[in-house]
Amino acid sequence: MIKEIEELLYNKTLGKQSDILFAHWNYDKKIIPSALNAVSNLFPHYSLHDESHSETIINNIVRVIGFENIKKLSAIDLWLILEASYSHDLGMVVTSDELVKALASNEFLDFFKDLKEDSKNGLHEFANQFEIENNKIKYKHDELNLEYHDGIKFILAEFFRRSHSDRSKEIIVNPTREVSLATPRGVIPNRIFKILGDICSSHTKDFDDVMKLPISEVGIDVEDAHPRLIACMLRIGDLLDLDNNRFSEVMLRTLSKIPIDTLNHKTKHLSIESFRVDNQKIEVFAKCNDYDVANITQHWFNYLDSEIRTQMINWNDIVPFKDFGYLPTIGTLKVELDKYEYLDGKKKPKFSVDTDKALSLLQGAGLYEHSYQSIRELLQNAVDSTLIRIWLEHRDDYEFKTPQDENFLKFLKNHPIEIFIEESEIIDNEKTFLISIKDNGTGISTEDLKFLMNTGSSSKNRKKINIVEQMPEWLSPSGIFGIGFQSIFMLTDEIIIETKSYFTEEFQRIELHSPNSNKDGAVLIQKIKTDHSVKPGSTIYLTYKTDAIPQSWSIKTKQKNAMIIAENFDPLTNESLDISLGIITDEILEFENACIVPIKLFINSEQYHFRKKEQNYFKFFEPLNSLEINLSANLMFNNIETFYKNQYVENQFTKLLFLDLDINIHKQKASEILTLNRNKIKSESLNDLFCEILISTFELITKNFDDIFDTDLDKQIASMFLQYYKNEFDFLNSYDISHFQQWKYFEVQMSDQSKEKLFDLIQNLKKLHLRFDGEYLFPPKDILKFENNNLTIISSSQAVNSPISSFIFSMVENEIKGVENFEHSSSRSLNAVEFILKENADEFFPTNKYIEIIKNSLHWNRSSRKIIPCLKKYYKLRLKKDVTIPYLRSYRLSHTISFDYPKMASPFLVTENYDDEIKEEYNVSIGLNDKVYDWVFENRFDKTTTKDDIIKAYDEFVKEFSLDSLKSNTTESRTESIE
Repeated sequence: MIKEIEELLYNKTLGKQSDILFAHWNYDKKIIPSALNAVSNLFPHYSLHDESHSETIINNIVRVIGFENIKKLSAIDLWLILEASYSHDLGMVVTSDELVKALASNEFLDFFKDLKEDSKNGLHEFANQFEIENNKIKYKHDELNLEYHDGIKFILAEFFRRSHSDRSKEIIVNPTREVSLATPRGVIPNRIFKILGDICSSHTKDFDDVMKLPISEVGIDVEDAHPRLIACMLRIGDLLDLDNNRFSEVMLRTLSKIPIDTLNHKTKHLSIESFRVDNQKIEVFAKCNDYDVANITQHWFNYLDSEIRTQMINWNDIVPFKDFGYLPTIGTLKVELDKYEYLDGKKKPKFSVDTDKALSLLQGAGLYEHSYQSIRELLQNAVDSTLIRIWLEHRDDYEFKTPQDENFLKFLKNHPIEIFIEESEIIDNEKTFLISIKDNGTGISTEDLKFLMNTGSSSKNRKKINIVEQMPEWLSPSGIFGIGFQSIFMLTDEIIIETKSYFTEEFQRIELHSPNSNKDGAVLIQKIKTDHSVKPGSTIYLTYKTDAIPQSWSIKTKQKNAMIIAENFDPLTNESLDISLGIITDEILEFENACIVPIKLFINSEQYHFRKKEQNYFKFFEPLNSLEINLSANLMFNNIETFYKNQYVENQFTKLLFLDLDINIHKQKASEILTLNRNKIKSESLNDLFCEILISTFELITKNFDDIFDTDLDKQIASMFLQYYKNEFDFLNSYDISHFQQWKYFEVQMSDQSKEKLFDLIQNLKKLHLRFDGEYLFPPKDILKFENNNLTIISSSQAVNSPISSFIFSMVENEIKGVENFEHSSSRSLNAVEFILKENADEFFPTNKYIEIIKNSLHWNRSSRKIIPCLKKYYKLRLKKDVTIPYLRSYRLSHTISFDYPKMASPFLVTENYDDEIKEEYNVSIGLNDKVYDWVFENRFDKTTTKDDIIKAYDEFVKEFSLDSLKSNTTESRTESIE
């Protein structure tokens, strides 16, 4: 139809001033296609955006409104249709200068970061081929790889695609400057080209932007242009380019890897089975074999359906004259997913969350221990906002190196958070508390509000993220906790925020309603005039209602204010039992305890006086892992108290010996190490975090030993910590602790009240006896007896109780030459063991106890096959010392005692028996095959051993320790008890 429209344009402009339109079009239709051919340089993986796409759009426009209506259009409307169809994608032509500029821009860096974080994005895998270091995008690997080249091209293409309609406008207005496009300017008024640019720019925008275009505009001669109509036709014509030949196989073959989105869109076009477009009806049927293809096809159909219906609704404000007719109706737009059903032929079956129930479900599931914990979400937001403001205001003048920085602490004093709680009268046994929280932070802008209203979306607030990423780790905000701000709706149905933004200086009064309230999550915003006398920050107001005298209540021991209120209540004289006030106060007290931002609390206009403390709760800062630390030497009860960004969190760390630690974690993201309710450290994070704590503690102690520990005893205990954990963990071997040997002079008290210097005791020790049959003592401790260079440690449990006993065992563990004897109880728990330290034993384990070891290994079913001690006569089966394999566990005399011994892989497999009618608890079988022999051969201790030697040794082993011999009662092989 392009020739017919050209002929109309020619006839309508012949002999008129507007004939320049036809002349200009004749030039552009030759110049613009050559520019569009360059689109494939950056977009080889996209559908074709060349001249064929432009012609299809024009054909679709004629089909939709009919050629008779085309005849009614003015000459300049015809020119706009032709030019817009050809020019609307010029923004996808990108010069090398623009690519270089984009790569160096913060906007591209932000875009790239979002791709790396969005695992659902089709370009995520390509972004992950790179890493970001010092805000620079770098290759992860040095080797040349075409996927890297194509990957960055795909990412740049998506970056420019998102703004290509606006870039098209820039090129239309300034073609020579932008892409050196030699299309003439100067004869046609520049205003007309701006109109054309606005039409092209609107083809990817919201429909509201289309309606901002003028319905009529002065053209050339006496005819008017109708930009709004042309923009609408361009959008429909573009959406209807659905036919199945839009991808270039030649271009796709030039790529090392094709993005999954490209493959899906290509298949989408190929899935079209039938297609009707005329001025009466639009119908499309697609048959897909893949779920993802069906998904994007349905999305495209929904977009088309929405566009046509929206234009129909606004049609009288789009068309230039009444007799123009109407758009075609939407018939069947159907996607069929082969072998699967769509609900009603349109909607893809999909799980979703009912927002009306979300908060109730989360509260009922115990995400928060109680609704009052939502108060800390508000306080945490206030702290985060305050820290960001301090950083923004002072980052150019001060370098905040540690949380103990004097200037930083001084600035904090000027930005306190104030909490006001006021009681109101009791009506019908209902008491109301008015609570407000005021901060001097950055406030909330309109843009921030969008993220605030969407639960869990704060991680997508790129502007805030960019600021946070520039801040020191220890100063950066805590991030996302739990369900965030909206958790406060567990306490109230309405919140009012008065806020002034630090960034935009807009002052707003925001009224937020719970999704579960009768106002159904409504958000009402008032813009309020302001001046510089009003400083940035936010005040949050909420009303909390509760029974004046509750029917029942629950208090934890740590909620001391609530406990005092409960204990002091007199039902004859008190009108209310304010348990809720007590719990809220306790929640605030817990938050304030280690909070670095000053907090002031006023209850009924009286200031509450918190426990006096240093402004910074933590004394030391270790920058390597961004940990704040308090520590003290202790040989009794040792604890690790953990905080995240100054807020207490529970942990399940193993007991740390010799030191009490308070640890404030700054480095990791909250979502990575904390449970959703922010109460605990995730179990999967414990190991890495424990290693970081040890490293930071070593860093701190070795560099500040004398400043931290004053007394000789504390220094002895601290040096034990260094020695013990260096023995236990290889990653601490790099630390030189030769100057910290004070532990050698520690005096160990024996049961007869005599004392032995720790170093002398360890040096002279020949045998070590551990007994676990002692009387239970509180606090738990061990009884030590030292006689003839033999040490006996008597404990009341299956592990030694005292840090000193643990230290001694750690120091002699590698000196163990053998086990002289051991004794198990009838329940197979270890009663006693004797270690030989100086002289080599004939066998590491006594031969008369070896059958007991094998039998016990068959009962301890932590893994089906075990690593067991190896007798000398079977040393052909001995494994190298450091051999490990997942799920193959080593036998231990007791699960609390570990030491090295000559080891071999057991030939026996143990499976647990779940049949109640079978007497035996475990089934035992021999599991030997080539895979076992090969693994033993690869990990053999003696490199001269052959595979045949291994096979022969296993044959001899299973003959000596036959399955029949292992079925006898274990106790039959026991020797007398250890005296």
